[in-house]
Amino acid sequence: MNRPVIRQLLRNSCVLLMLAGTAAAQSSAVITGKTAGRPVQKVSLTYWYDPGISPAVTQDTLLKPDSFYFRIPLPVGKEIFFYTDAGSGYNFYGMIRGGDSLQLMMQGDSIRFAGSAAGLNRAVYEARRAQLRITVPASSDALQLAAAYRQQLEAGNRVMALYRDSLSPATWAIARAHVLGEAASGLVGTLWKVATAPDSTLEERQVLFYKENILPALPQVLLPDTTVTPIRYLSYLLHKAEADYFIRHRYECNNRAIYEWLKIHYSGRLRDRLLAHSLTLGFAAGNPAEEQEWCVRDYLELVQDEACKQAITKLYGRSRKGISKGVTAPVFSFPDAQGKLISLQQFSGKVVLLHFYSGSVPVLPALTAIKDCFNNAVTFVNICCDGAAAKDLPGWIWQLDDQHREVLTQYSISKYPSFIVVGKNGKVYATRPPDPAVDKGTALANIIYEALLQ
Repeated sequence: MNRPVIRQLLRNSCVLLMLAGTAAAQSSAVITGKTAGRPVQKVSLTYWYDPGISPAVTQDTLLKPDSFYFRIPLPVGKEIFFYTDAGSGYNFYGMIRGGDSLQLMMQGDSIRFAGSAAGLNRAVYEARRAQLRITVPASSDALQLAAAYRQQLEAGNRVMALYRDSLSPATWAIARAHVLGEAASGLVGTLWKVATAPDSTLEERQVLFYKENILPALPQVLLPDTTVTPIRYLSYLLHKAEADYFIRHRYECNNRAIYEWLKIHYSGRLRDRLLAHSLTLGFAAGNPAEEQEWCVRDYLELVQDEACKQAITKLYGRSRKGISKGVTAPVFSFPDAQGKLISLQQFSGKVVLLHFYSGSVPVLPALTAIKDCFNNAVTFVNICCDGAAAKDLPGWIWQLDDQHREVLTQYSISKYPSFIVVGKNGKVYATRPPDPAVDKGTALANIIYEALLQ
């Protein structure tokens, strides 16, 4: 064979290899499923590439007739978290990698799994069900609450241990962190429910309680430095940093102190993502501008993760516009179902969640769950800014008309859905809380809880 022919064959081989590599890079993850036994018309899928940092992506599909199909553009091996919601109690929060497939069979009160991602999601599902069998008491007693959260952590650990050999070490660590994160956050939160006693100061009792009832049960998770970090675990680490700082110094800390603590005690990609999540929540809550700006400028000098850097840079630019935390919430009135005017001032003494949405945006089921968590301590005001108002949202419902469009300007609303948290004192507590669709309302519920403590 002569040299020109050989050269042509080599060029053709290179082209084929390049095309194969491009096809692999442009792969996807596929999630399909069926519902049975319940009248379900629509299924929603929410996913995000960088939990706690990037915005969520939501897709809807109509059942045909009882099946659904989603394709997520995703490079091979890239892991993401997703949340499927078919209503009527059919929902699931799981993980999938590019190139993998997952089939969900929703029937009765359970979900069955098939496909290349079945083992991973079965582990997450069974661990979560085991945790939910343990009821967290409504009591505010720190000992009772801590005992329940410890049992949830033990239940999740037992189930995940069964799947350790069937999953890769990296995937197993991420799934375990996701499973344990919520219960771990709850356990750390019991520190702030310790009651005073005549024979000791509150700080002494809190330190003792933390060392005896919280610290020994907290999960130790070695997350891989090359992949995504679960938002529930990030939230847990933030709560733990606040508790650790308090135990060390015996006094509450500000946002900059927590930022410095995280920077010192973590490293690598986990540090970058943890700090980015902290700053993201700071923007959402409207942290003091000077303090937040110092942290952001410092972060942008040290961050190595490019996705984190871009996300914080974008949020920093937006933060220079609109209302801020601590200002008196602009007052407005709206008619109730009988036409009687209801004023924002009437809710003084309660935390108010203002929910601005468009009629084209699907109703967020997480709002109902958040409403149930806080009973009547929180007032929900849902403001439909475009289209028909949704009737099944919790709380007050208002169809915004042209006469009252200045409300959007007063609250700097430029996208939907948008949320504003107003404190019991009538002042803005959080200007950009996260969309509940991102994490089933976990971050928004945390911000509301903090507002209630003020």
